[in-house]
Amino acid sequence: MADPAHIKFIDVDGIRTRYFEKGSGPPLVLVHGGAMGSGSSLGVFSQNLEPLAESFRVIALDKIGHGHTDNPPTDGDYTIETMTRHVREFIRALDLERVNLIGQSRGAFNGMSICLDEPELVRGFVLCNSASMVPGVAAIPAYSKKVRASAPFETGTKDWVRYRTEVMSFSKEHITDDYIDAWHEIYHLAKSEVAREKMKALSTAQFEPSVDAAKEREIARIRGGALAVPTLIHWGKNDRSAPLDPDGLAVFDLLSENYAEVSLHVANKAGHFGFKEKAEEFNALVRGFFDSLPS
Repeated sequence: MADPAHIKFIDVDGIRTRYFEKGSGPPLVLVHGGAMGSGSSLGVFSQNLEPLAESFRVIALDKIGHGHTDNPPTDGDYTIETMTRHVREFIRALDLERVNLIGQSRGAFNGMSICLDEPELVRGFVLCNSASMVPGVAAIPAYSKKVRASAPFETGTKDWVRYRTEVMSFSKEHITDDYIDAWHEIYHLAKSEVAREKMKALSTAQFEPSVDAAKEREIARIRGGALAVPTLIHWGKNDRSAPLDPDGLAVFDLLSENYAEVSLHVANKAGHFGFKEKAEEFNALVRGFFDSLPS
């Protein structure tokens, strides 16, 4: 897991925000996925933070309503736009310019929105396995709903956390006890319980429509030629929640047909967490990608 010695907190527009920072050189910001109150956090990048810090100033945050970062201040802030705004203002709060950016799952949607809104802020973008970017797919994919409904363990237990991670993966080697313990601890924070209750009450009427509307808007902007940030798509071939065919290929087609500087790397024998399951390959790949970009 992330070395506690490199964990910090910063105020982002009144939101106490936890983040990891280590290394020197060009800034590299990592944005995790998941749902508010779910237990997801910057810890999903546990196999990437330290190795990448050998080449970059690595910064990974807990998004608003996730991990040890504060929840949204009002019910009306439980939207995808609030998540994106929090990530963008976090970057600004650290006075970062021309960042290298990695987004995973729903965090990749937040990253893409920032690329479209402020391309001058992002030097290059790596998009990892994101159903949130797939045209025509609902805010919560059918597979995720199935996993949520059919888990054979009591919700919130460590066995349940491990099961949910395993069924989203191809292999189990990347699922460490430290990762499960941290996820479990976050899930049972009082603020996480509050976020889950808010999401339960607001998801159908507010959060999911905000994702669907934002996706429609961002896809239209991409088709209109708004993407101007070199992008590398990294997709696990064996992701059952967002299959390469058709989902990953649909994202590649959407981006590459409307902007030339887009590439796709497929990680074999890797699922939704391909950046962890093939960590050494991923870390080398993103180093090469960012190093290849103009200063």
